[in-house]
Amino acid sequence: MNTISATLLFEHPMAGCIKDANGNLKPFPILAIDNIPLNIWVHQNTHITDLAETLVPAQGWLYDYDSELALSNAWKLLKPEAYENVAISTVVPILICPDDLDLVCNVVMVEQVVSADQVVWTRFGYAFNHIHDVVTSVVWETSPSTPHLSFPLSEFEKAYNDLKELDKKWSENFI
Repeated sequence: MNTISATLLFEHPMAGCIKDANGNLKPFPILAIDNIPLNIWVHQNTHITDLAETLVPAQGWLYDYDSELALSNAWKLLKPEAYENVAISTVVPILICPDDLDLVCNVVMVEQVVSADQVVWTRFGYAFNHIHDVVTSVVWETSPSTPHLSFPLSEFEKAYNDLKELDKKWSENFI
């Protein structure tokens, strides 16, 4: 199993940024790892779906057409909640299909483990089933070459906050 650590020599930094993530007409807010937009990074480093490079962030893009509301659970699940002396595991949608903007097709998931000082993405997979806007089952990638990503909690929190602020400004057409 490959492990990529963001804690050693700041080798794999994470940031929230505005990127043209695969020839889209308009750049959009997305997390980046090693300055590579998340959808491109997932495409290059996992075998979840051949379509990963065409996906968009679940945070800020999920939408419920029936109620005409943006779905905020993706933000809530990604937000790192640290507790002293215990690690918390959460299943988080990170990329979705830009055509549907829902959890029905091509939803890339990550298992995120948050401890007092770090965030680790331990597994990558795809959503298999969901109820409303909550994924209820995931098919995890089993390839031994799939990396684990480890980030200092403070760096992850900054990337999360930056992404949320960029998404807000982008949604208001300030960017």
